[in-house]
Amino acid sequence: MRIIHCADIHLDSALSAHLGRERARGRRNEILNTFRKIFGYAAENDVQAVIIAGDLFDSETVSATTINVVLGEIAKYADIDVFYLRGNHDPDESLFAGRRLPENLYLFGDEWTQYQLKGSHIVIAGAVLNDENCNSIYDELELDENDINIVTLHGQEQEYGRARNMNDVCLKKLRGRGIDYLALGHVHGRKLESLDHRGVYCYPGCLEGRGFDECGEHGFMMLDVDERKHMVETEFVPFAYRRLFDVEVDVTGAESSSDAADMIADRLYQELPGTMEDESRDMVRVSLTGAVNVESEINTDYLTKQFQDSFYYMEILDHTDFQVDYMRYVNDASLKGEFVRKVMRQDMSENDKAYVIQTGLRALSGEEIF
Repeated sequence: MRIIHCADIHLDSALSAHLGRERARGRRNEILNTFRKIFGYAAENDVQAVIIAGDLFDSETVSATTINVVLGEIAKYADIDVFYLRGNHDPDESLFAGRRLPENLYLFGDEWTQYQLKGSHIVIAGAVLNDENCNSIYDELELDENDINIVTLHGQEQEYGRARNMNDVCLKKLRGRGIDYLALGHVHGRKLESLDHRGVYCYPGCLEGRGFDECGEHGFMMLDVDERKHMVETEFVPFAYRRLFDVEVDVTGAESSSDAADMIADRLYQELPGTMEDESRDMVRVSLTGAVNVESEINTDYLTKQFQDSFYYMEILDHTDFQVDYMRYVNDASLKGEFVRKVMRQDMSENDKAYVIQTGLRALSGEEIF
């Protein structure tokens, strides 16, 4: 039997940190579409159940379109059971008030609920953590060791014996309880580790990266359950529509924007796998590092325009340090030399001196200051 484990979709997220209003709206629709496509993938790959381990939505404010698409898609694939556990971002039960829920949608509350998959000995248990039950809930978990037990929770893993708040999942209290697979949500990076001698715990990561703190591959976990051998095999399935990359480029020695552009292009060629079609969907942030001469001309606005047509989103940040060849100006009788020597005598940090010198030299040369 095959089961999909996903989490942290964050539908209707604002996405305003990097994208303008129109692109943010488009990106929200893309993420909704990626979630919708999970069910078509499940149907084509003989998947019997989908577990959503929290944060399906991003906040209390959810559009009617999003709710209708979610419920409509679940209802459309009536042969696939869907198990939804609310996370800390999700609205409460009132989100679905007055709506007819699909018969194949199963919800969890703040007490343990167990569902047995049809025609199997596979049990999916889950509970929504809150400040009242976050410590007592573990002692109330009772599982049959002869079943294949999948437990669903949403929160941050920790090894302490006591939860500090509702966002803590106490691994210590879940060991030795007959769990074969602990399906977690909350952490946006993928992680699969041993829980105890019997089972594993897993964060599938977010379904789509939304910002540059969520780079790398995103998708969901596929569970292949062999009841006869009492085994749960796992495989990560990349499924995100867009990829996000945060790339550092050392531009030490670059004397111009043209030099920096060549260095950026070389680095991106090495860093970004795939085809030009993949790249056209990628969101990329480039951080320029290294040390450049104070008289070098590196214009991040110009560089961004050089690359933005190749990617869905491109951002270039200048984190370089300035180098000043002071000896070059010691005997320079020009206005530039006098200016540099005067700044060198000031009581300020070397980096501040370099910045002042760079700005002043550009002004004296009639260049635009950026």
